Amino acid sequence: MSLIIGMMLSVCSLVSNGAPVCNSAAAAPLHDPRPAARQEMGKLVAGIQHIERIRAKAPQDAVDRSCVEAKLAEARVGLQIAGDEMSRLDGALASGDAGEQDYAMRRLRLLTERAHDLTHAAQVCVTEELSSIDVTRVDILPPSASVSNAPAARSF
Repeated sequence: MSLIIGMMLSVCSLVSNGAPVCNSAAAAPLHDPRPAARQEMGKLVAGIQHIERIRAKAPQDAVDRSCVEAKLAEARVGLQIAGDEMSRLDGALASGDAGEQDYAMRRLRLLTERAHDLTHAAQVCVTEELSSIDVTRVDILPPSASVSNAPAARSF
């Protein structure tokens, strides 16, 4: 019984009339977003490494290579910005600012999504353009024309 009372006293205080009043224990710590943030940073680094592998396998065509280089440069800038967001997150954790933590995590997620888009764009840079429309010449003869009247054919 004394053990239960002792535990209760450690969490509750006694009012002047002797009735226990429980104060909430120390405020529950905010969820630590650093593991998720480190995971997002890992995805950014993996995206850069993927683009570097694409660049290594890219044809020596200057257009393809410069396209991949541009995507790689943008991904590296994204990693630098993510480093700033990690610093913002650490500061927010130290001050207990949940809004700032959410903001930093949202920016990290956006940077990760952009890195994913950049890896896809780098891959498109070095592949054949399959989405282009080929120009085809079609000769249409009017219904009254015969094959011998070939000069009357119209091209579109």
